[in-house]
Amino acid sequence: MDFGNRIFTNNINISRFFTPDDFFHPKKLAMKNLILMMIFLSSGISLSFSQNNATAPPTGKTDQSELYNNFYLSYGIGSLFYYIDNHGLTANSTSGNFQLGYSRSVNKVVAVGFQALYSQVDRAGTQSDLYYPSSYSQETATDRLWQGLACLSFHYMNRRAFCMYSGFGIGVTMNSYTQTNYSGILKKGQQLLPAAQLTLLGFRIGRTISFFGEFGIGTSSILNAGISYKFGDNL
Repeated sequence: MDFGNRIFTNNINISRFFTPDDFFHPKKLAMKNLILMMIFLSSGISLSFSQNNATAPPTGKTDQSELYNNFYLSYGIGSLFYYIDNHGLTANSTSGNFQLGYSRSVNKVVAVGFQALYSQVDRAGTQSDLYYPSSYSQETATDRLWQGLACLSFHYMNRRAFCMYSGFGIGVTMNSYTQTNYSGILKKGQQLLPAAQLTLLGFRIGRTISFFGEFGIGTSSILNAGISYKFGDNL
């Protein structure tokens, strides 16, 4: 069985995954496309590294799993804050999530750390005039979301320059927003909101300086990708 057929057989039936109704719901269709893309990517990476590591000779360099400190910078899309209405308004654009984090390995399986994230979500809504139904007025809002999360991850596949993991994080979000109502009155304020992220699948390619990608759900993102730098206790 070739690689393409293996993906379809083991993971997903495309004809059943997409339905005609999806094409009338752009957000639903976009989310399914993201999930499908992540399945292709993770399947290909897993197969490639399982073949390479089976024949790769030892190099004498420290494995990535033995470099306990990890700094990372990434960008993600698909935050729940975009899909959930706020101020009674629907989101129409977002900057995506910019993420900076640090983790420390307790052992080769468990790592703890923290993340700081920033994103901006623009929202809008319209209503018709009471006396002139054909006339509309608009209300807009901009959410500037600052998130801080404490994180825990579990690394269940460790190779010399590759790992796969899952994890979760929980914390708080400070939303500094501006809102212009239907009368044109500007309002500014802050909201304290929960923050949480479940990483269903993550992978890291490289030993010290590396690329990583994640698929999950939460206030951070559905898809997240970036670069990381791992080092030991003795730089």
